[in-house]
Amino acid sequence: MSSDMDRDWKPTKIRPQSTMAQDFSSALDSAFMLDSDVNHLSQTVDQKKQQMMIQSRELEELQQRIRDAENRLKSRQSVNFGSPSTNRNGEGQTAGKGGSA
Repeated sequence: MSSDMDRDWKPTKIRPQSTMAQDFSSALDSAFMLDSDVNHLSQTVDQKKQQMMIQSRELEELQQRIRDAENRLKSRQSVNFGSPSTNRNGEGQTAGKGGSA
């Protein structure tokens, strides 16, 4: 009879832990605060990732605003160079200063 039971018995993949081993593992975790450190680090990493995403978006928006402002400035400069400008006295001048030909 016992040979039938031995033959039918199959080891499980999960090995049971003794209470002593579980207590020791728990004591090590609490002594070195492994669980809380890992959780805290994980939260910190997630927060920093989110902060980086927000700052990247803000940077992209600022870069776009700078590009837009540069384009407006270039277009204004090309318009100003293309037409006669006025000096401080209100007199018209051409792009080649001096006025005498």
